[in-house]
Parts: sequence; C-alpha cells; structure tokens
Amino acid sequence: MSNTTKEVHIPKRLSPELAEFVGIIMGDGYLYNGKNKFTIGIVGHPINDYGYFEYVQKLIFRLFNKETKIKKVGRGLRIIFDSKEIFIFLAKNFISCYGKDKCEKIEIPEVILKDWKLARHTIRGLTDTDGSIFFCNKPGSPHYPSIEITTSSKILAEQLREILIKRRFRVANIWSYKSKLGKRTTYKVPLNGVNNLKLWMNDIGFSNPHKRDKASTGLK
Repeated sequence: MSNTTKEVHIPKRLSPELAEFVGIIMGDGYLYNGKNKFTIGIVGHPINDYGYFEYVQKLIFRLFNKETKIKKVGRGLRIIFDSKEIFIFLAKNFISCYGKDKCEKIEIPEVILKDWKLARHTIRGLTDTDGSIFFCNKPGSPHYPSIEITTSSKILAEQLREILIKRRFRVANIWSYKSKLGKRTTYKVPLNGVNNLKLWMNDIGFSNPHKRDKASTGLK
C-alpha cells in the first residue's frame, strides 16, 4: 500500500465505513491517551483474523489516509498507530469512554443508533471482532447455528438486543457470567437458529472472512 502524503484525513461525514470502524473500536479496539501519546489499537486472533486485519488495514487507509502495519504481539495480532487528530475525532464524536472505563461503559452513539443504515455496519464491526459463530448438534437439528456478541458493557448488550429485535431478529435473553480469573461481568447477546443466521447474512453480514465463511456453511 503506497501513500504519497502523510497528512491525515478526517472524514467530513458519517459513512457506513466509518460506522463499521466505530464498531471495530468498540469491540476489540481501544483508544489510549497518556504521556502525550494518542494511540488507536485493534487486537485479533493470530491465525483466524489475519485476512480480516488486511481488510481493516485498508479500511483505515480509506477513512483516514493512514498507513498501518499488522504485527504479531504475544499471542495475538495488533494494528497500532498514533494520531492525535484521529484520536480526538473518534473520542469526541463516537467513543464516549476509553481506557479503563471503556469495557464496562461503551455504547453505540445516538447518531448511529437511530439510523439502521449506519447501525448495521457498527454491529457488523462489533461482531467481526467481539462476536462468534458456532454450531451444535440438537435433537432433530444437526449443525444448529448460533451467533453471540460478547461485551463487558451491559448498556451495549441491551442496545444490541433492542435494535436487533426491532429488525425482526429473535434474540434470546442476555446472559452474564464472571470468570474465575476475570473481575468484570461479561454479557452475551445470543441469536440462535437458521432463520436468524439467514436474516443476519442478508441485513448485516460479516467483513471478517473467517466468520463469513463459517457462517456460509450453516446455510448450505
């Protein structure tokens, strides 16, 4: 990827691509401000998410004219870059809390929440990062699909359940748990069954190729 200028571009309108990037940051992304540094980072699986990170890398370039690198750090992939302009833009307009408060207080901003054409892209970004799709064998229903969106924010979980129900999804009750090693309560928003999966693929979809390919096997 080539770039003839290092000048950062700040979007002038809220596009579906920007809404999706907001969802990515709300999921497995973060904003960090300290010691005069303004950092944006995204974390992913070292194997399953590499193709997705290539997509995210190009998305960042299209949105902000910012080149980034995909790095393997510890047990995961990272895209990490510094930009005061992008940090302030995201924090001021979309990411109301970050740092230690981000996990428990993050929520979809109203400007996105009220517009399904934008909200569905934010939900896609969230699920591409903090969601999962899996299958189980049930009596009379082998290869039964489920999509789960995981978050430490009760507010976000409730927002997701409400907006998805309005869009004709059958959403089971939010369930929560606290692991033995974790201090935070985790909330899961579950969507079970083939009809939910079909509606998801038609209305929201996946940009993460690993999850998209996995979902496609449930529709065959």
